[in-house]
This record gives sequence, C-alpha cells and structure tokens, in this order.
Amino acid sequence: MKGLLLKDVYQMWYYTRVIILAAVVMMLVGVFGMKEGSNFFMLYGGFLLGIFPMTLLAYDQNSRFSAYSAALPVTKEQLVGSKYLIGLGAMALSELLSMAALAAAQLLWGTVTVQITVATLLQVAMLTLLGNMILLPLTYRFGYEKARYVYYLCIGVLACLMGIAVSSGGILLNSILPAHGSLLVLVVVLVAALALYALSWRLSVAWYGKAEQ
Repeated sequence: MKGLLLKDVYQMWYYTRVIILAAVVMMLVGVFGMKEGSNFFMLYGGFLLGIFPMTLLAYDQNSRFSAYSAALPVTKEQLVGSKYLIGLGAMALSELLSMAALAAAQLLWGTVTVQITVATLLQVAMLTLLGNMILLPLTYRFGYEKARYVYYLCIGVLACLMGIAVSSGGILLNSILPAHGSLLVLVVVLVAALALYALSWRLSVAWYGKAEQ
C-alpha cells in the first residue's frame, strides 16, 4: 500500500501539480470574494482538488498499469484503497486551504461568521468527496471513457447547485445550517458522507477489473 501511495504522490507532483496551484489560486480569489460573503471560489478550489483520484486512475488505465499491477504483490483492495486514501488526503488539503482562506478573509474584511465557516468547510468537504463517491465505482465498472460522461454531468449539476447557493444571498445556507444547530448538522452530514464514501469504496473493490472483461 505504501508503494502504491508513493506512486500516486509522485504522479500528482509531476503531472497534476498545476491542479494544486489552480486550487490555491481559487482559494486566494475566494478571500476577496468573502468581502461580499461569497465562498464560490473556495468551493471551486475544493472541487479541483477532488478530481485527483479520477485523474490518477485515468493515468493508470491509459498506461496499462492496471494490467501491470497483476504481477505485483498487491491486492485489489489495496489498489482501490490507494485512490480512496488519496481522495481523503485531497479533502484534508482542501479543508486546510479553506481554513487559511477564511482566516485571511476574517482578518481583512471581518465578514466571516461561525455559520459561514461551518457552511464553507462542509461544502468544500462535500465537493471534494462527492465526485469520487460516484465516479470511482463507475470507472472501475465501465472504464474511464464511459465514466467521464457522468463526470461532465456531475460538473454541470454541481455548478448549478453552487450557482443557486451563491445567488440565494445566504438564504439557502441559513435554511440548511441554522445558527444554533450548525455544529450538529456538520457532524451528522460528515458522518453520513464518510459512510457513503466507505460504501463507494467497497463497491469499487467489488467492481474492480470488470471494465477489462
């Protein structure tokens, strides 16, 4: 497992570090967006980091690593698990960048409330994990070429949802995260999301190799 994770980290650094740079830029732009109470660019930064597992899996399939891995002393659980662990790492990185951006926005503008902080961190976590929950199992089952069409659909849906959240002027967030229950809602939603993430993980293990048959 350690070797698989190192391989993925090396690939991320050499081939996809521009995505990390883009996410950092989005977070910085989000600092200025928070002057008006908008966290759109922070959410987009989290979304960018969330595509790491799918990108790495596409590299594996295009390079035929999935075939080469049959000769390695690793199990399919480890091969799939490395991608899901990268996804969790991407979520942790997106949360750290979001917290730094929110702290900077609070120092500059003083517009960051506890409710906005909770809502933003929750939304960033969801956007980082959501795509992988849906797309990784589909990729293992049908291959990247077919799964990418679902990926494009997910981008469109998420863009619409983020647009609705931004255009609501905070009304939508207030209805989802009431001032006195935001922490409880955060815990419940995160637990549910992680449970779905674990379910997606098991489904990917069950479907591993099906696309090659």
